[in-house]
Amino acid sequence: MRRLVPVTTVLACLALCAPASALTSHQVFGIGNTYDLSAPRLLKLKPGATRYLAAWNVALKPGFQRERVDAWYAQAMLNGLDPLLSFQGGSTTKAPSVARYQHAFRKALARWPGVGEWQTWNEGNHRSQPVTWRHPERNAAYAKAMEAACPRCTILPVTIVLSNGPKTRWWIKKFLAAYGRQPAIWAVHGYGDVNRRSDSRLATFVKAHPRGRIWITETGAFASYAKLWPFNLARQGRFTAYAFNQALRFRSRVDRLYWWQWRGGETFNASHWDTGLVDVRGRPRPAYYAALKARFRSR
Repeated sequence: MRRLVPVTTVLACLALCAPASALTSHQVFGIGNTYDLSAPRLLKLKPGATRYLAAWNVALKPGFQRERVDAWYAQAMLNGLDPLLSFQGGSTTKAPSVARYQHAFRKALARWPGVGEWQTWNEGNHRSQPVTWRHPERNAAYAKAMEAACPRCTILPVTIVLSNGPKTRWWIKKFLAAYGRQPAIWAVHGYGDVNRRSDSRLATFVKAHPRGRIWITETGAFASYAKLWPFNLARQGRFTAYAFNQALRFRSRVDRLYWWQWRGGETFNASHWDTGLVDVRGRPRPAYYAALKARFRSR
């Protein structure tokens, strides 16, 4: 690595000097966790990919969740979108064995054969995932099992909630030791940056891990989030543009940006998490128009 110019200086230049446009020709825009993939307003954004989040054993258990994945998959195929299916464990503390996990993955491959992109475990370093939060080596073992079961697939072995804290550094170090190599593709989630209009977390990650491509598999600007971000559509619109422009500033590493939530909630029922580009009835918000403008400004 050349040391003529400090990395921090380069990052600062990228942030300050890049044109105010978003997503270059090689970057892909995706939409997350919706099977409303034929909505005309969504298609106007010209997504190239879509992502869905489901339990690691979703293919083994008939019921509502599997039916929702079926619906999402059918819409993805109909609209020619690259489908990315992400596994997670939710609040369960019982970890599946590697053999059981691999069996469930094989069943998913058989049920949704058009899915060629997979995330081993969603937000493995986050406390919402007790199976992996204190056990990075478990995440690594599942990743290797997934890769062994489908060598032709694009596997995202690790998904990191970006943070500058010591716990995240410890977690990644332990994961890499167990995984045995640098991932070809890192999946990261960047809400902390976007909703503070900061590049701190992503810049720190890029500096610490200079190898491998990066997919931002979740990001979004909050219309509301608990008490931290009270419901405010104007603020959401401003921060939406920032999300797209951040992907451009880091275009040398970032290949994809997936927006979390297409439809948001009602004003009176939006006290928790809402990053929808349109409201619950499909009516566009300022964030939608910001995404439409930022998405194509460079074209």
